[in-house]
Amino acid sequence: MDNRRSRVVINSKFQYQYSLLTVSLTVLLVNLFVIINAVLPDSAGFPLTTKQTLLLAIVEVILIAGVWWGSLLASHKVAGPVYVIVRQMEKLADGDMTARVRLRKKDIFQDEAVMINNCIEVLHERLHEVRKIATEIEQLADQDSEKRTVLFAQLNQELSSFNTE
Repeated sequence: MDNRRSRVVINSKFQYQYSLLTVSLTVLLVNLFVIINAVLPDSAGFPLTTKQTLLLAIVEVILIAGVWWGSLLASHKVAGPVYVIVRQMEKLADGDMTARVRLRKKDIFQDEAVMINNCIEVLHERLHEVRKIATEIEQLADQDSEKRTVLFAQLNQELSSFNTE
């Protein structure tokens, strides 16, 4: 995936909710600090001039923007892998047995991606075996009914490994 594509918001609802929560907590903590300092006994509070108050507001806005940006980047490490996993599972559901989950090195869910890929590989092998048995049965036609019975038993054994209920 090229760098431009990896910066796109993948799951905007999740990422913006995560970012909003992070920014809200930051604003709450900064303002809580200011309020507590202003109401503490023996505290002069923050005797600020208009210029200092404006500077404090600008710093807070910059802090909020920084936290927002940082939380978007952090949430991307979650939303991006989930997006990739869902896309590959959709391909698998469509019958594409070449689907594999490939994540960026810094993404989370690396272990889960390996497990998913291993499961897809096992499924691929089992389906290959079923296809091989079905081909053998088809080639026998009406010739060797005993061998067909054995192959049907193998086919049923392979198919019984899938829980479909």
